[in-house]
Amino acid sequence: MDKQNIKAPFGVVDMGSNGIRFGIVSALARHLPVAYEERAPIGLLLAQGDDGIIPSAVIDEVITSFLRFKRLCQDAKVDVNDIRVIATEATRIAKNSKEFIDRIYEATGWNVTLLSKQEEALISASGIVGSFNQVNGLTMDLGGGSVEVSYVMTSVPIAENSSNNRGSDGNIRVSSNPVSMPYGAAALKKRLEECQSSKQRHALYKEVVAEVKKAYNETKLPSSLLTKDGYNVYMSGGGFRALGYLSMAVSAQDRYMPKWTTNRQHVYPIPIINGYSMSGKELKKLAQRYKDKDPHDLMKRLKVFRISKRRASMIPASCFLMSAILEVFKIKRIYFSEGGVRQGFCYQLLSPEEKRRDPFLEGVKAYAAQSSFALTQKEFDAIYDILVDALPVLFMDPRHPLQLYRLLPAAIHLSNLTSHYPKETRAFVAFHMPLASGPLANVPGISHRERAILSIILAYRQGGAVPDPIFYAIQAMVGRRGIAVCKYLGRLMELVFAVSPLHPGVGLIESGLSFTTIVYAEDSDSSSVSSNSSSSGGNSSSSDTDSDDEFDDSAIERDNASDYPSMHLKITLPKEFSPLVDAPAVMSVIETLDKKVNTKKFDWDEERRRLKCPNLFSVEVCRQ
Repeated sequence: MDKQNIKAPFGVVDMGSNGIRFGIVSALARHLPVAYEERAPIGLLLAQGDDGIIPSAVIDEVITSFLRFKRLCQDAKVDVNDIRVIATEATRIAKNSKEFIDRIYEATGWNVTLLSKQEEALISASGIVGSFNQVNGLTMDLGGGSVEVSYVMTSVPIAENSSNNRGSDGNIRVSSNPVSMPYGAAALKKRLEECQSSKQRHALYKEVVAEVKKAYNETKLPSSLLTKDGYNVYMSGGGFRALGYLSMAVSAQDRYMPKWTTNRQHVYPIPIINGYSMSGKELKKLAQRYKDKDPHDLMKRLKVFRISKRRASMIPASCFLMSAILEVFKIKRIYFSEGGVRQGFCYQLLSPEEKRRDPFLEGVKAYAAQSSFALTQKEFDAIYDILVDALPVLFMDPRHPLQLYRLLPAAIHLSNLTSHYPKETRAFVAFHMPLASGPLANVPGISHRERAILSIILAYRQGGAVPDPIFYAIQAMVGRRGIAVCKYLGRLMELVFAVSPLHPGVGLIESGLSFTTIVYAEDSDSSSVSSNSSSSGGNSSSSDTDSDDEFDDSAIERDNASDYPSMHLKITLPKEFSPLVDAPAVMSVIETLDKKVNTKKFDWDEERRRLKCPNLFSVEVCRQ
């Protein structure tokens, strides 16, 4: 495929089996910023029928859509030489494929790149890598005509501000033998409809299982990818994404909505498919529940967000395939990806340096840079040093379940963007920034739990709880100990800005205010003490361990006490009078910090309170 000399903005057309996706990418940046995208609802696979020929009327529809895309590119000032058209399974197997491609060229002047099965598997895997910060596991892409199986491995990055940053080199390791099987959602639906008896259906199931076993052997999966609980799997493609949306719908009531909303329709609080995850057990249960459903009945009755009637009719086929896959692959956890062929093409255009970057942090920085209230680099560095000094070193380890090594920098970049809003709306708007209703909804590289963590930090940075029905559902995704950390960081950030709102971080250091932290080991009489002044520079060290282990967010809360040591923060006021610190508006924030951090709700479990265990964070204020 010709990727040479392409420059942004550029256009990409992904001519898939179930639809044709078009996008204009505004910059060759790690977060792959999209200026515009749309989907033409043209199913090339279903249109072929039994004769395997794409009808002339459908070709006319494709050409009309392409002419529209061409006009949109002109409006976006995309050079005609910077547009790429990619075709996959449906075009590959069509008997009149050459005629189809020739007619597109005659009408538009666009050359169509027809991917081989192996190229499609590789570029699909690249699309998944582009959608996450790190990927170590199997990749499966379910289109209309085929399903691709491969694996991807990237290295684990280290904290952004760490002096020992040994992040990924930007390269990905993929299977040298990716496998494409003709069991796409539309193709398998058609095969199932041809089964006239349960015996034929069972024979088809055995056929699919046999092919999946062959794929398992041919893909040659590295042993390091297999944990004791199975593989992590990254899924993309419309057929698998529908299962993700279905999972959100069936799990919302039991897991995420508080009891007082039982008289309302339950809605999953973050309806974004990219970064959504579920356990292998949950997927198996879902597949068993729907694989034998009547497609026509589902098409009429299933009412789920982002699942069209046409896609609903394919859910039984997708679950049929998933059941066969689960017989062969032991799956620990599934991560759903928006990335596909179009995103994979874009990711492959990036330089090695750009691939090394964190996609979410890059997206956050690009968004924050647009605001006149964005922090300077000096202010960012000062706030980062202050907050890291006020945390146990453990919290900045990339393997910690809160992932603060990347979420804390993101929170700092976003910390000042709503300060100019009316007071009663600041926390509300900040809370929604990383969620589905916020400006960062489309930024890749972050899981749903990470979105929740960042959302809570930002809310408490701007004052605390917000009057939103999903607030406690978002908190439930983080857990009690996690909430305590988020509140502590948010309230401490509130203090940093209270001291010097127009020169944050730097102003606090210049004021003479300082912190001393004492970290208590769990179930131990000993404690580790670090006396870190806010003016002495940051403690941004992190683990030196080279580990391929990923954070597993399979539980709503990983409540390991060893991950959450208790800590005492001593705030020392400057000896000399300082209007930045001694003003009533600032002293009220300092004096109430302990009370605001240690509210009873959600902070700690009843058992620890009954045993009179110390709070996760305690605060003391004294004068030099």
